[in-house]
Amino acid sequence: MGLKKIAEKLDTYYKRLELGKAAKIQSAHVEKVIAKLQAKQEQLKTELSETEKPSKKQRLEGKLATVEEQITRSEWLLREIGCVKTP
Repeated sequence: MGLKKIAEKLDTYYKRLELGKAAKIQSAHVEKVIAKLQAKQEQLKTELSETEKPSKKQRLEGKLATVEEQITRSEWLLREIGCVKTP
């Protein structure tokens, strides 16, 4: 899912929020998810460096790419909800 699709979902969320049909996204919750994703990213990098089997390396690289994309999306969401934190 690209950022354009996520932006559309965020617009829908804001509309639902205005109608009282959604709870406000808390920046602390997003930050907690980012921390978990970063921990998973480090774990996958370590496991990848220790792995010798090509098929397992390929699978781990795919997982790592997914986690990195999720981190990017989470950081984008954090900026969009108005809680900008620069690393």
